[in-house]
Amino acid sequence: MTLRQTYLENLQQRLDVQAVLVLNDSDMLVPFREGIFYFVVVNEPQADGKIRRMLFQEQVIIEQQISTWQLEKGAICGLDERLAEMLRRAEIVWDNEHYMKQMKLRLASLSSSLQKKHICKEYSQILRFFHETKEFLQQGMMLDAHHSAIQTIHYLARLIVYEAGDHPQPALWTQVKQIDPSIYKLYEELSFNAEALEKRIELLVLAIEFWIASRTKESVRYLVELMETKSGPWRLEELMNHPMIQEAEIEIPLVIDKMLQRLLIQEIVCKDGEKGDRETGFILMG
Repeated sequence: MTLRQTYLENLQQRLDVQAVLVLNDSDMLVPFREGIFYFVVVNEPQADGKIRRMLFQEQVIIEQQISTWQLEKGAICGLDERLAEMLRRAEIVWDNEHYMKQMKLRLASLSSSLQKKHICKEYSQILRFFHETKEFLQQGMMLDAHHSAIQTIHYLARLIVYEAGDHPQPALWTQVKQIDPSIYKLYEELSFNAEALEKRIELLVLAIEFWIASRTKESVRYLVELMETKSGPWRLEELMNHPMIQEAEIEIPLVIDKMLQRLLIQEIVCKDGEKGDRETGFILMG
């Protein structure tokens, strides 16, 4: 009996094991260069994140456990991207009742609500790094501006992938080249154009500014649909602390500011304070 057969037989005898997967040792996502990397899917929530390095018949085995609970939650709310990609690439070597085969299909799909959430999150990151890019550019800090510009277009690339109904992959720019060559060209121009660095950043700023102005409404649907669940105004703190926003990691102040500029929302006074201060809130327009 081979090492793999013996190891799998031992796992199959455990009542908590639902499936076993192996990641090819040549895959760039393998966290260790030595040994065989296995995912063990178990029916115990507390197992998440457990990883063991073992010697089994003088062969190094890396075993990472993941619970069915985490996978079920990931299928609905999204799974950590690196973990999701590792599971996508991993080969199923034992699967009780075809659980993992079905779960792989679920993790690969992108529901409408999950798609909107990811798009809004990436859009908020675009705004964040775009503002940084312009600030550094105005202050003459070219290397800092270049770093922020790279981050800006990186998040734009991720948003484009989500819009296409897919998940970002490690080879992101190879993926984007197939989906939207114009965005790929922007990145190429920023990286390899013979123009001076300042000029390259300025050209990117113009392109991103136009893109942001034209795509705000489509990119903030997740937030708009949340705000539609309430008839009255939303205070800034209320939005920022909402579980749906915190879980999505959306940078609300930047998105709200852009929605105000694009006349998607209106700011109104919610409450007059005793000392003459007035707290404001936001309502949807139209």
